[in-house]
Amino acid sequence: MFSGGEAFRIDFALRIAISKLLAQRAGTSLQTLVIDEGFGSQDEEGLGQIMDAIYKIQDDFLKVIIVSHLTSMKDQFPVHFVVEKGAEGSFVNVVELG
Repeated sequence: MFSGGEAFRIDFALRIAISKLLAQRAGTSLQTLVIDEGFGSQDEEGLGQIMDAIYKIQDDFLKVIIVSHLTSMKDQFPVHFVVEKGAEGSFVNVVELG
């Protein structure tokens, strides 16, 4: 049995490996990686392992998009798309850090 954090990391590794295999078989490259949440199940060590993995595979994708509400995750990336709800609907601000 695996903890929620361990299961997330295993699932992440398997999905990346399968995606690479299928892209290679199709003779194409991977375009976009989207990870939508799931980081809340990670302790600090687990978050570090996920970040290391993302940094190692980032060159395999044209774009890497991470959706997270965790400040520790947000601080790891140079460009943020901040979605805010307003009376007239939602709007997006693009924030580039250093």
